[in-house]
Amino acid sequence: MAIKLIATDLNGTLLHDDQSFNQAMFTETLAELTKHNVKLVLSSGNQFAHLRELFADVLTPELGIIAENGASIYHDNQLVFDGSLTASQLQTFIETDRFLPCLKGAYIILTGAKGSYTEIGAPQQLIDAAEKFYDNLHQVTSLQAVTDKIKKISVSVLPGQAAQLVQSLNTALAGRLVAHDSGYGVVDLVTTNVGKLPAVQWLARHWHIQAEEIMAFGDGANDVPLLQFAGQGVAMKNAPAEIQRAGNLISEWSNQEDGVLKTIQQVIAELA
Repeated sequence: MAIKLIATDLNGTLLHDDQSFNQAMFTETLAELTKHNVKLVLSSGNQFAHLRELFADVLTPELGIIAENGASIYHDNQLVFDGSLTASQLQTFIETDRFLPCLKGAYIILTGAKGSYTEIGAPQQLIDAAEKFYDNLHQVTSLQAVTDKIKKISVSVLPGQAAQLVQSLNTALAGRLVAHDSGYGVVDLVTTNVGKLPAVQWLARHWHIQAEEIMAFGDGANDVPLLQFAGQGVAMKNAPAEIQRAGNLISEWSNQEDGVLKTIQQVIAELA
C-alpha cells in the first residue's frame, strides 16, 4: 500500500547534531511529497515557537507540526489540537506531585503557550542548556506564580536516570499524567491523551489515512510507540540498538547524512 503520511522526529533524526538541516533538500523533498499528495509531519518535544524559528525558511501550509510531545498540533498555520494541562492538573503537580521521592533533586521547567518557566536557583549550566531548546525561558520565584497555559512539564535529570524516572512517574501518576523520555536527560509530563503517537493518529483520522499508509522516523524512546504503529517504522542508523529493534526498518544513513530526506526520496522515486 502506498505511503500517504510521513512523520519524522527532529533531534537526532531529521536534524543534524547541531540542529541544522539540509534546507535545499528539505524544500525539494516537501515539494515532491506535496505533488504526490503525501503529508509530511514534523514531530518534536520542542516548543512550537522554537520549531517555527528553526524551520522559518521552509515552512509551508502543507507541513504539519507536532510540538511539545504532542500537546500542540499545527497544520495550515493553525493550531488544530491543544492538549494543554488543565489548571487543576498543574496545581496538583506543583503542590503535591513535585515532592514525590523520584523527583528529589530534579529540576522542573513548565513549557507554556507564551514561554517557559523554571524556579530561581537552577544551576547556570542547566539554564544555558535549556535556553537552546526552550524559547523565552523565565526564572520565577515560584512555579505557582505562572499564569501561562502549560503544554507540558519537563523534568531534567542525568541522562542515565531518565528511563527509571519515566517508569516511576507513570506508576505514581497513572491515569492523571503520562511521562515520556524525550532524550538528553529530559522527561516530559503531558496529559494522558497526549503523545507523538496520539498526535499522528489524530492527524491520520483527520486525513482518512490508515496505519499501513504511514511511514515514521525516530531515534529515541518517545518515538518507539509511533515506530511500532506505523506501517513502515524507520529507526535511524544512529539510534541505540533497542530503538532500532522497535522499528521494522533501519535507515541506511544517519541523521548527520540526511538519512530521513534520502529515505523519503527513495519513496518518492517509487511513486514516480
